[in-house]
Amino acid sequence: MKKIAIGIDIGGTNVKLGLVSPQGRILERMVFFTASVHGREAMLDLLVCHIRDLTQIAKKKHAKIMGLGIGAPGPIDVERGFVYFFPNISGWKNTRLKSMLEKRLKLKVSIDNDANVMALAEVRFGAGKGFRNVIALTLGTGIGGGLVIDGKLFHGSVYSAAEIGHIVINENGILCGCGSHGCVETYVGNDYLIKEVKRRLMTGRKSLLNSWIQEGKKLTPLLVRQAAERKDTFSIEVWKKTGEHLGTALAGLVNTLNPELIILGGGVAQKNRFLFKSTAETIKKKAFPIAARSVRVVPATLGVDAGLIGAAALIF
Repeated sequence: MKKIAIGIDIGGTNVKLGLVSPQGRILERMVFFTASVHGREAMLDLLVCHIRDLTQIAKKKHAKIMGLGIGAPGPIDVERGFVYFFPNISGWKNTRLKSMLEKRLKLKVSIDNDANVMALAEVRFGAGKGFRNVIALTLGTGIGGGLVIDGKLFHGSVYSAAEIGHIVINENGILCGCGSHGCVETYVGNDYLIKEVKRRLMTGRKSLLNSWIQEGKKLTPLLVRQAAERKDTFSIEVWKKTGEHLGTALAGLVNTLNPELIILGGGVAQKNRFLFKSTAETIKKKAFPIAARSVRVVPATLGVDAGLIGAAALIF
C-alpha cells in the first residue's frame, strides 16, 4: 500500500487541500474560498468535511494517509500546533488547531507557517532540491521567508525566525506595519512599489506606463515588469532600485548564514529578470566576498502549489 499525506494551504483568499505523494506529486486537490464560511467553527467543520472526502478517495487509490500537514499565515507555535492568530482571517486567535483536528480525525497533524512550508517544498522538490542551506522568500504584499539550514527548517527559539521582511535597511525610513521604520518589505512589497511608481510618474517622468494607464490598464507589478520587457527605461530603473533594496537585506543574511542558494518566489518575483539581476548584483557588491561568490539567486519553480506540497512534506 502506497503512503501519502494530506496537505492544506490556508490563505486569506482560499483554502487548498490535496493528497500528495512522498515525491511531491499532487494526486487529488480541492479548494474553497476562505470567505465562503464565517467563523472558526464553520471553517473547521468544512475542513474536516473535505479531509474526510480525501480520506475516502485515498482508500479507493489503495493509499495509506500518514498524516495531515497544514501551512497557514501568521505566528504559530510549531511544537504545540498553536495558532496565535491568522492575519486577514478573523476568529482564530489562540487556537489549539493541532489537538482539535487530531481529536476529530484521529490523524497525525503538523502545522507550520506558510512561508516555511514554501521553503520546505522548494528544497525538497523544487529549485532548492539537492541544497542544504537555503533562504527562500515569497514577494507579494509583504515578504515571507523561510530558512533551511543543514537540510532542516530553522524556526528559532520561539518559532519566529525568518521574518526577513522586517530587516531594517533604513533606520529613518518608511513606517512599517510592524511599528518599526525602514523595513525592507516597505521598499519591496506590492503596495510600496505601486505608490512609488505613481509618485515618480506624477513628477513628469516619461514611461510606456503613462499611455497604458490612460488606455485603462491597471497599474500592477506585472504591468511594470511588462513595460521593462519592452525596454521602458523608467520601469527598468524601478526594478533596479527594488533589487538594490532587497539585495541589501539579503547581503546581511548571506554574511550571517553563508547559504548556497536564495530562492525568490511570489507575484513580484515571477519571471522578473530585472529584479533578479539587480538583487544578485547588490549581494555581490555588499556581502562578504567569499560568501557572495558561493551563493546563487534563483526563481522558485513550484508556483501556487508550493504551499500545498510543502504542507504535506511536513509529514514525510
